[in-house]
Amino acid sequence: MDRGSLPLLIALLLAACSLSPTGFAETTLCDLQPVDSLGSKVTYFMSQVAEGCVAQIANATLETRILILDFPKAFSNLELTIKTSQQEDVQPREVLLVLSSDSIVAVRLQALGIPLHLAYDTKKIYIHDFSGVLSSNTTHLSPFTNKSELLAWAATKGPIASVAKLNDPGKILLHLDQAPGSPSSCVLEPHVDMGHTLEWQPHGEVSVRGCQFKSMTSHKEAHIVRVLPGPRDRPRTVTVKVEQTCPSEDPSVLILQGPQEVTWLIDSNHNMQIWPTGNYFIKIFPEKTIRGYELPETPQGLLSEARKLNASVVASFVELPPASVISLLVHSCSGSSPQTSPEPFQTTPSQDICNENLLLELVRPQCSQKGMTLVLLKSYISILRCAISSMTFYDPSCRAEDKDDTLILHSTFSNCGMQATEAVVSNAVVFNLLTSLSPVQKRVSCINVDKLSLKLGLYLSSDFLQDSNTLELGQQGFVQVKMSPVVSEISLHLNNCQLDLGPEADKVELIQNQTAKGSCVSLLAPSPTGDMRFSFLLRGYMVRTPTTGTLSCTIGLRANNLSTDVFKSVSKHLNIISPAMPGKTLVLPTVLGITFGAFLIGALLTAALWYIYSHTRPPGKREPVVAVAAPASSESSSTNHSIGSTQSTPCSTSSMA
Repeated sequence: MDRGSLPLLIALLLAACSLSPTGFAETTLCDLQPVDSLGSKVTYFMSQVAEGCVAQIANATLETRILILDFPKAFSNLELTIKTSQQEDVQPREVLLVLSSDSIVAVRLQALGIPLHLAYDTKKIYIHDFSGVLSSNTTHLSPFTNKSELLAWAATKGPIASVAKLNDPGKILLHLDQAPGSPSSCVLEPHVDMGHTLEWQPHGEVSVRGCQFKSMTSHKEAHIVRVLPGPRDRPRTVTVKVEQTCPSEDPSVLILQGPQEVTWLIDSNHNMQIWPTGNYFIKIFPEKTIRGYELPETPQGLLSEARKLNASVVASFVELPPASVISLLVHSCSGSSPQTSPEPFQTTPSQDICNENLLLELVRPQCSQKGMTLVLLKSYISILRCAISSMTFYDPSCRAEDKDDTLILHSTFSNCGMQATEAVVSNAVVFNLLTSLSPVQKRVSCINVDKLSLKLGLYLSSDFLQDSNTLELGQQGFVQVKMSPVVSEISLHLNNCQLDLGPEADKVELIQNQTAKGSCVSLLAPSPTGDMRFSFLLRGYMVRTPTTGTLSCTIGLRANNLSTDVFKSVSKHLNIISPAMPGKTLVLPTVLGITFGAFLIGALLTAALWYIYSHTRPPGKREPVVAVAAPASSESSSTNHSIGSTQSTPCSTSSMA
């Protein structure tokens, strides 16, 4: 090639480039701009603090926890939750919580079942809501000149288990569990990852940016979350919750970039195409870990990945410090039909995030004479999409047992923080959710039936004055169920009542499911003290008249704040008499004996008369034989007729004449 043709070749190459629709950079990059908060919103929790330390404390009855709070504003709000997951047989260790702040802060404190001592400057810190604290006392803390003086004072009260300095915290979750592998003393270090000991959420909103690839014709959205590395990265799990409020069937792209030590836990209420670094797994399939991809570590490289995945819009792009829980709320979707792209990975069916109210409704106490039991099926948890880390009573040391497909929480009426009022025992079931700082709880109650006595009384008149053990056939009986002692917050219900007349007769239902059975049974108004009452009529239509019977009832007891009954049975033995023979009754063998005797006497009398006649009549004269019905024959006929009928039975639908 000669020198004259070289400039021509270069000119042709430049012309070809200029005639192409766009350059490479233009097709893969877009200008990131702040996104309206109504479009996408991101919140997160992190365990890295500006300064802190964690120590493992052994053989101490009281441990000290210190929170040094730094707020840019003159007045701030703070939600502080303190939790523990100690074993059932270990009593919660007493905790001295030291709070320090240079500005004024209003604190909402929650510490379920924890004996807590507080030390803070009451002129700067206002704790306006105590929730679940077993016991607490407050020490006024005068301002210290510097941080060293504060730590020295706290060390005199008890060994220091943790110290954390936080910049502008909005929510703090402090775990009191021991940290295995930590040093025996707490030495402050900058930019420390507190791990499981402490998680917190800063005030303010996360800066969310977005952009659009102009050359793309699809409407596929991409969400990019970049977690920046910390000073000392360690293997950890980062939970990513994605909630999309639109019903679009077109799967979005979720790109997650972070240190290789991070394992992602994905929790989404819509199908999404997951594109992360490292390893990841889906919340509903925690046993299946999936290998991720190699992704660029720059914003421009991540935008290029979104373009390669056929996304036309970057709906959200965020860069976060080392976070432990990330929540992405998307208020708008493209609404387009699925485009040609790599096969999306189905995370979960399209449904709502954990319905906490329904979760609480599913938990109903099962009360026995010995204690309270709460049972929750794991299948319900999966359907409701609730990531439960623990299910406890008010005392967090009383945890539910994981048995096959159920969670079972049980306690006697004397343990786990049960509170007794007369015969009603109350507690709280507490759910700790993996993706929520605040526990979800519900008050549960049981009736301690051992403290209640039920008496079944039979009366012969509606004034209910004289209790009786005897009832006459054809007589109306009045029944009353009395509870002792009388507890105003407990009401009674006649669930079932029946009359057992012995093995030769069927049991007769008088009341079934709080409803009278038959026209001879009537439910009466309760007594002024709430005693349940009803009446029934015992009539005689059976072959064999009963002499005894057992009246038994199943009573439902319900406290005012309960939606279910506790059942207790009560019975009474009755004597049944016949009106014709007071105190006695004729049974079938007796009736047959009398009948046979009358027949035999009649036959003998007839034979005697025939003998006398045959020996006294004149000879040679014959007269026709005349049969004379003896009175006994008449009695026998009447008796035989009565044998074919019935004699006595209680009035009921099955034995009415």
